[in-house]
Amino acid sequence: MSHARDDRSLSRRGLLRRGATVAAATAGATVVGATALPSAAQAAPGDDMLMGTTNTAQPQSTSLTSTSGEATLVLANSEGAPLRLVPTPLSALSPALRQQPAGAVAIDEVGDICVRGGDPGQEFNSWAWTTQWATTSVAVPPTRVIDTRDPAQRANIVSGIGNLDATGRIKGGTSIVVSLDAYVKDGLAMKGNVTVVGTTSAGYVTVWGSGARPVSSTLNWWGANQILSNFVFTAFGQLGTARSVVAIYAHTPTQVILDLTSLVVRHPAQVRIGAAAKAAAQLPAAQLPAATPKRGDLGAPQI
Repeated sequence: MSHARDDRSLSRRGLLRRGATVAAATAGATVVGATALPSAAQAAPGDDMLMGTTNTAQPQSTSLTSTSGEATLVLANSEGAPLRLVPTPLSALSPALRQQPAGAVAIDEVGDICVRGGDPGQEFNSWAWTTQWATTSVAVPPTRVIDTRDPAQRANIVSGIGNLDATGRIKGGTSIVVSLDAYVKDGLAMKGNVTVVGTTSAGYVTVWGSGARPVSSTLNWWGANQILSNFVFTAFGQLGTARSVVAIYAHTPTQVILDLTSLVVRHPAQVRIGAAAKAAAQLPAAQLPAATPKRGDLGAPQI
């Protein structure tokens, strides 16, 4: 029978008792010196971790197990992060994680979390879904964004209003820019329908979000006085203070309707209409997404 573990425990208890005696003897002193912590523990198998020091397991793994299905690990720190994973350069993180079983977690140098998953023999590395770079599509009640036939429904046009004629048709060969900021905060993309009404001849419209107008069409028609609709899914651009805009180009004169059915965002709390907006109103400010999330190179549509 080995008594190594018992010897270590007794030794530690003896040190603690002696430390308490020293503290009691110096309690009446005017100045009490700070207790020096031991050097960083090497955490040999069976040793305890020491608070306030750097503990290294060297090649040994540390496991936490429980015989009860009710037990959980709780980490709390009222003055900072409860848990901190030390960043690892991506070039080293991926090959190192491939040597680990499913369930291993690591973090790269920019804070993205990588998880080892899969069945035994079929493990793989995958990135954790976070609002830093991943997105989600949030359905909203069908909402009319603009209807160029009605002056009261042109308020979301932030550029190109002069490209409408007296009947609300977009003049042939011109564009308008529409803001959806009333419906989303720093959105990434929209889904919905674009409708043409009162066409004058064969033509098409193109809906896009940033940069030069694509050499493609969103909706085509073949004659005058037609009413046609088509699904649209496009990324947002920015124009001045408007953070979520799309542009609509008309090849030939036509009135245009844009309806919104879904928004692509990093967090549902960015959506300002429907159930998502009500849920966001209940969230603490700390849980809301950043005011200006990363948006890549999206800029103003070139119209």
